[in-house]
Amino acid sequence: MGAKFEVRREGEGSRQYRVQLRGDDGTLLADLGPFPSIDEVKAGIARLRECAALGLVVDLTRTA
Repeated sequence: MGAKFEVRREGEGSRQYRVQLRGDDGTLLADLGPFPSIDEVKAGIARLRECAALGLVVDLTRTA
């Protein structure tokens, strides 16, 4: 099926939103938020997609 973005409220009665990216096996891959509106949620997802596609991998485990 593939990964999916799950959008939920921060808490009961909250006006803020949180987005979780989950892998096809349900594993949490990213947790984003809080966002003040659905429009900001959409923009955050778009930024994550762009960063994931273009982002460099930096290995910080190597010693100098």
